[in-house]
Amino acid sequence: MSLAFNRDDPRTWGYFKPLMLAHDVGRSRDRSTAVIGGNCPIGSQLLGISELIELPQGLYGAARADALGVVDRRYSSNALIIVDVSNDESYAEVLFEMFGATRLIGLHITRSGDGMNWARRPVKHGVFLVYTIGRTYLLEQFHTAMQSDQVKFVDGPMSRRAYEQLAALETETRETGRVYTCRSGQHDDLGISCAMLNWGAQHPHLPLWFREFEHSRMIRKPRPEPYGWGAFT
Repeated sequence: MSLAFNRDDPRTWGYFKPLMLAHDVGRSRDRSTAVIGGNCPIGSQLLGISELIELPQGLYGAARADALGVVDRRYSSNALIIVDVSNDESYAEVLFEMFGATRLIGLHITRSGDGMNWARRPVKHGVFLVYTIGRTYLLEQFHTAMQSDQVKFVDGPMSRRAYEQLAALETETRETGRVYTCRSGQHDDLGISCAMLNWGAQHPHLPLWFREFEHSRMIRKPRPEPYGWGAFT
């Protein structure tokens, strides 16, 4: 029996419009993460976060992509994939082979940028879009959305962990502006993935990304040959 719709509980929404998966790529001491959710199909702009996952530590390259693929297949391989390609360019090659250009949206997190500028990054068998965004801008955009009651988490320990990571970030004012840093021994990977998901959900290019993805999924019937066995049956 399905639950009655509740705007505060993404489990009751039925589906997301569209479904997205944000993947923060951890360094040697961090966990890579996958956060799944998307915009609410009913009403105004509202982001739902339905599942937050920490991938096993010590995974790199193809092994890490395989672990992400397991998560993706639980959702029928039906999500746009927003991935952090800031620190491991070779990993983009692996992800491109697994997900393809129409599902993969790269995010280069750096010191500055509003997430609107993009470039086509070449890989072995094609190209995919990569957007540049400042870490501070990314986090403050997510903070603003949360303060405006535009983000709804499914209740659970991983949601609370993500919130705690974000709350524990320290701010430092430098000549270049405000900077968010982790305390020694702390992590921000789940929180960053949530912020990445929010960035994708708000981005004006989202309809284009989704349209390209949907177009690639269309099943086109082959045109019948005018002659041959098929013409006589």
